[in-house]
Amino acid sequence: MGSELNSQVIIRLETQADLDAIYAIEAAAFEGDAHAELVNQLRVEGALLLSHVAELNDRIVGHAAYSLVTITDGARAHRCPALGPIGVEPELQGRGIGSALVRAGLAAMREMDYGLLFLVGSPRYYPRFGYQPAQPLGFSSDYVEADGPHEHFMVAILREGAPGGLRGHVRFHPAFHEV
Repeated sequence: MGSELNSQVIIRLETQADLDAIYAIEAAAFEGDAHAELVNQLRVEGALLLSHVAELNDRIVGHAAYSLVTITDGARAHRCPALGPIGVEPELQGRGIGSALVRAGLAAMREMDYGLLFLVGSPRYYPRFGYQPAQPLGFSSDYVEADGPHEHFMVAILREGAPGGLRGHVRFHPAFHEV
């Protein structure tokens, strides 16, 4: 049923009419309001680079947010996108909706000509989309403790030649520190 359901899902940009549904989905997916509030904060601060919704039978059932991170390497600072949070209605998880959202986001970031896309998430889920641990490529993050597990801090390489010589500390928008 997963692929059948996935073929019926429409991925599109959020509209003002979707905001209550997005909040409800993020709150349900993460069993609390913190991630839903994060999306609202990113939106209010103009920090959402992209916000996709997944629609099934004229109902919003999933959401993915993208914002920019800052990578600092000495005196240089670079901006790259990051995925998160991403949520799907709990009763519909495991049916390809999240996968459709991730694929749409990867395509959109390539179209915007970004070379890298970061996230903090499950190392069992995201590698199927081309994500890999970011730390071995020379990236650190506030989400990785020194000598601690790092597999959840990942990056997808979107363009040939990326990351090139880019290395450094990846800082997510300050609103992420409240989650």
